[in-house]
Amino acid sequence: MNALNSLWKKSIFRNLVISFICILSPIYLLVIVIYNNGIYTLRKEISKSVTSQVSSYLKGLENDIKRIRTLQFDFIGDIDLNRIATIPEAMSDIEKKESILSIQRRATAIKNSSVYIKDVMIFVPATDRIIFSSNISYFDQDQFDKLKKIPELPNAQVMNIDGRMFLSCIYPVPRVNSDRQPIFIIAIELSKEKIEEALVSMINNPGEGVIFIEPVKQSVISTNKDVNFVKKVQELIDANDKTQTNKTISAVIGNERYLVVASSSSFFDSILCKYLPEDSVFEPIRKYRIWFVVLTITALIIIVTYSLYLHRFIHRPLSRLAYSFRQVENGNLDISIEHKHDDEFQYIYKRFNAMVEKLNSLIDQVYKQRIFAQKAELKQLQSQINPHFLYNCFFILNTMSRIGDYDNIEKFTEQLGEYFQFITRSAADEVPLFKEVNHARVYTDIQAMRFSNRVKVRFDELPEEYCNIMVPRLILQPIIENAFEHGLEKKTENGLLLVSFVKCDEYLKIIIEDNGVEIDDEKLQGMQDSLSDKNDDVEITGMINIHRRLQLKFGPDCGLQLMKGELGGLKAVITIKITGGAQNVQIIDRR
Repeated sequence: MNALNSLWKKSIFRNLVISFICILSPIYLLVIVIYNNGIYTLRKEISKSVTSQVSSYLKGLENDIKRIRTLQFDFIGDIDLNRIATIPEAMSDIEKKESILSIQRRATAIKNSSVYIKDVMIFVPATDRIIFSSNISYFDQDQFDKLKKIPELPNAQVMNIDGRMFLSCIYPVPRVNSDRQPIFIIAIELSKEKIEEALVSMINNPGEGVIFIEPVKQSVISTNKDVNFVKKVQELIDANDKTQTNKTISAVIGNERYLVVASSSSFFDSILCKYLPEDSVFEPIRKYRIWFVVLTITALIIIVTYSLYLHRFIHRPLSRLAYSFRQVENGNLDISIEHKHDDEFQYIYKRFNAMVEKLNSLIDQVYKQRIFAQKAELKQLQSQINPHFLYNCFFILNTMSRIGDYDNIEKFTEQLGEYFQFITRSAADEVPLFKEVNHARVYTDIQAMRFSNRVKVRFDELPEEYCNIMVPRLILQPIIENAFEHGLEKKTENGLLLVSFVKCDEYLKIIIEDNGVEIDDEKLQGMQDSLSDKNDDVEITGMINIHRRLQLKFGPDCGLQLMKGELGGLKAVITIKITGGAQNVQIIDRR
């Protein structure tokens, strides 16, 4: 029990439990959902109520216009109107007077049928008169021409002429592009004042307003006389989806946010909208906003406190541990970390320090063993190369002196001197690449004299920018020697040796290829397996020695590759990193 209590007191799990208990996000999210649902429900109900009010008024206005329109079309069949419009010359003055009175009575009846009708007028070109519901005036040709035009939109029943609203009924009904003049026109002028009074009756609270946008947006009837305000509302409605019959928009107009409800009528292509200040609409839930703000601030304080707590007790120790691992990865093994609190991190830190200490000891041992082994391999390789090469050189000198080829003897001995100078003068394990290439070139020239009648050599120039790359000694000449001894030595004619340099991204590839004896797949696979074998107990040949030294210097991506060449013989590719090799300690450490 005491052990469990001790574990609980030391455990980071306790810190996490306390932290997560302090997180009020589920409650906070629940409050947000309730708050948003309340606003959404209230907004929906208010919008629904206002939309119903606007739609009802617009529908009522539409029905009134339809009824007026029906009376207007019924008027076309009036006998007195048709007689006075078609055969006035056949009527006596008394008959004309009686017909006009009859027409006026009917016009008065239409006028009195709706509060929205300001006046009814009949244009009769044959009598050169306009018959009003209460009087008669002379014919107005200009107004007649405007009223006889067909509305631009098929559903636009209301025409706007000089700021006045008309319902125009033309007889006979004109056809499009027809020049036939109407016999008469029954025009009903609608009262903007009455429409505006009806709009005002829709306002319930201060700040609200109603706007009626007439056909083709040519005129606007508004309870708000602020032209700029009305224009902004109109632009807001135009910017939204025009295919919707009813739409609800929340937007800032001026310095205040409004709820705009608009309803459109396809009958006469008009839009009726009502706007309400959201502050007054959502007044009942304003007090809850204060509590919501308090809750939000409290939640933020808790979250910040929780974040600081996690940063101090979890993030900071983990970051320090990760940084220490990166230092070890980069080769810095002189590092030790401490943790003040008695918890799991203290245990991990102690184990980390013990691991680094152990690594230091192991790396020191392995490093020394590897270095000694590589030097031994290098010396062994040199001892393997030198006697064999000396035999061949003396045989060549003997042949030249016997045939009296003194010019080539001078050149040959000079090359031989350069060769042995490189072998014996420097004890360094690494040399600049240009020196290694020059040594290999001297060796190739010596061998070219030996095989002068049988083998041709093409040795490319080393690009100047790669001359100073430091490489292990004797990585190129043994490969060329192998090409002569095992590939080209049995060639009686047309032997070819190619040495080239190719840049590939951040690597330089040195390619040695010959057209000597074709190597079979099984033997090539065995050679490749020997190169990739990491076992230190394997017999160290010249090529394995070169491959391992290249990898120790430049990393596992570099080394020696063997493959079949395009010329038919063996192709050896030495890959080195242009930016330079890694340090030996780091390479061993990675293993």
